[in-house]
Amino acid sequence: MFKQFDRYILKDILPPFFLGLLVYTFVFLMNQILLLSELLIDKGVALKDVTALLVYLIPGILAFTMPMSVLMGILAGLSRMSSDSEITAFKILGIGNLRLLRPIMLFSLCGLVLTSALTLFIAPRANYKWTQTLYSSVLEKVQFSVHPREFDESLPSTVMFIQEISADKTWENMFVYFSKEDKDASVVLAKKGNLNFFPEEKRATLELNDAVSHSFPFNEPEKYTLTTLGWMEEELDVQSIYVDYSGKKRVREKDIKELYVDIEGIRTEIRNIPANKQDPQVLHLHQRRLTAHWIEVHKKFALPFACIIFALLGITLGATTKKGGRTSGFTISIMIIIIYYILITAGENLAMDAKMAPWLGMWGPNILLSLLGLLVFIQSHREFSLIPRFSRFGRRINLIFPKRKRKKPDRTWPRLSLRFPNILDRYVLRKFLAIFLLVFFSMLAVIIIITFFEQIDSIYQNNKPLSLLFTFIWYQIPEYIHYILPVTALCATLLSLGLFTKFNEITAMKACGISVYRIILPLIVVACVLSFVSFYLQENVLPYTNKKAEEISNEISGGPPRSYSHLDRRWVMSRSQDRIFYYRHFDQFASVFSQISIFDIDPEAWSITRRIYADKAFLDKNNLSLVDGWMREFTGSETMNFNVFEKLEMVLIEDQSYFTREWNEPDQMGYAELKQYIQRIEVQGFETVRFEVDLNYKITFPLASLVMVLLGIPFAFSMGKRGALVGIGLSVIIAMIYWGAIGIFKSMGYAGYLDILLSAWGPNLIFGLVGLYLLFTVRT
Repeated sequence: MFKQFDRYILKDILPPFFLGLLVYTFVFLMNQILLLSELLIDKGVALKDVTALLVYLIPGILAFTMPMSVLMGILAGLSRMSSDSEITAFKILGIGNLRLLRPIMLFSLCGLVLTSALTLFIAPRANYKWTQTLYSSVLEKVQFSVHPREFDESLPSTVMFIQEISADKTWENMFVYFSKEDKDASVVLAKKGNLNFFPEEKRATLELNDAVSHSFPFNEPEKYTLTTLGWMEEELDVQSIYVDYSGKKRVREKDIKELYVDIEGIRTEIRNIPANKQDPQVLHLHQRRLTAHWIEVHKKFALPFACIIFALLGITLGATTKKGGRTSGFTISIMIIIIYYILITAGENLAMDAKMAPWLGMWGPNILLSLLGLLVFIQSHREFSLIPRFSRFGRRINLIFPKRKRKKPDRTWPRLSLRFPNILDRYVLRKFLAIFLLVFFSMLAVIIIITFFEQIDSIYQNNKPLSLLFTFIWYQIPEYIHYILPVTALCATLLSLGLFTKFNEITAMKACGISVYRIILPLIVVACVLSFVSFYLQENVLPYTNKKAEEISNEISGGPPRSYSHLDRRWVMSRSQDRIFYYRHFDQFASVFSQISIFDIDPEAWSITRRIYADKAFLDKNNLSLVDGWMREFTGSETMNFNVFEKLEMVLIEDQSYFTREWNEPDQMGYAELKQYIQRIEVQGFETVRFEVDLNYKITFPLASLVMVLLGIPFAFSMGKRGALVGIGLSVIIAMIYWGAIGIFKSMGYAGYLDILLSAWGPNLIFGLVGLYLLFTVRT
């Protein structure tokens, strides 16, 4: 019979449960909010497709966050009761942990049922729908990721350079190099063009208008062919794009029925291999596929069962928490979650390496924590603990080996007295930093767990070592820190000042004649320091780590690597934008090119005026000496002169550093580097709107920590009496709105709907001014 006591327990558990669900789900969606905003506004993807992507993401996220939230709800609710001595009052009335177990177990069973429905059926189908939506509706809009003024070599046998992309997404002034095996290598210059994708057929064609084709048989330059075409269409080899995006379901996209069917299919394949024709490598791949499927099956059952285990641990740990209330419950829940996912990750790794049975790898953490949960529950029910035994043992050790008391040295110098930070400032900072570090490491741990489980399928699917994933996460950590600093600063501000307000410490400070503005001074200083740290990371750490993370991500997914190093850059556009260099190799120490081709281009007519080839070329400062080559000149669509030379001297406006300079994306450049790049391409007459938005964003985002603190201060004073849960929930809601505003404003700036400065500074101005206005209305 469900009694009032049960309802009272559930009433305290449900608010932190829903809050945990909100917090953990938001952490999962942090990066997705920015990506979906850009798809909607900048890429022109339909609102229904973006909404569908968001909806399909949520079931997979809830499958992970539901057990975590169950634990947080139980621990936070019972910790609050314990800190307010309600648990003690229950025990005096004869109500022990065994009676508490009934409503809590009912609550955890509900969590188990919901999580089971998600893991067994809903989440796998939603994951598959998400993949299909992304690579059908979205891919048609995004098309191929070619950026203006970059040489793209990601497609086999094709190099593309696009000077401009018009407002209607038409490519203008194109330089395309084809090197197919069954045809002579050719260079095509076209004034307009576009890429036509046919996702259902997994093919694409390049459509070119006003095109001129240059081709000749290899080693026979005298047989040069120049063809003028009003329109041409070339089939492209895009199979590499679709390698990971086929209609075949991945393991995590299969529901429980499909997994069992596939397991039987794999077993049949293994049995049908004749004993005398068994290839060890093929057999190993089949066994690995079978293991991956069994791991997924056991994971789908083991993950929901964690709700029951967390209930056993939560009732004991939550009921014994004496101080800290719900904040202590939040801390303990994060620690248990981290331990659980570390164990389940280790078990999955051992199972994939055939060092452990799949069922043991997935159920091992549940078994260990179940035994621990039962042990501590029985001890708490009997009012017995192992800790006193260890305490008595420790006291005996101290009697045998007594600690020497250190004599404090006499002070011979005067105590230094500072106006800032004084005792009160240090007290406020201590509380703020303690909460800040707790929230910071909690969010960082959750994001790392999320990243691991997002990428683990790609590791297994592409047969990559697990160490590669850990390396990827290592290089991603600075970016995670960069993103979570503002959210953490907001949460720490709301919680620390909220606690001061709740326990009337702010009132006591005011009674001593201390203004609110003086109280918050240390928080403002810390916020400025956090903004400086964020800017330092952005300028000195992220350019390198983002580049390394993308390289490793490409290696994990099996995609084509980006050409960042000068060793990989074989196609280079000159500073004047009227000459293209292509070479097989460049020795930077000897300054020697091998098999170099030079294309002189008329930018107005967009046609080749001269083409030079040499087996070798020596670069001395700005002087280029070409050896053993030929030169052909053109006028319009006609060939004028053809000459073979042993040596040819040229004077370039570029030196060696130009050819050895690495190219980076805006998120892989510092502020000064990106500003110089903008100035360079602006002089050449190219569009710089997107880069200028990114440039201003490099100033505005580090200031987000300061903006969040300014906004959090007045909310903390007005809502501090309502407790820590309200502070955490409010911080998440504000962070979600702020994150959404950043994504929308930035995407509108990219698309040209907003002024560059407004698109970058808009969110900070809006939230900062609101924070200042509310701050000035606070009673001081």
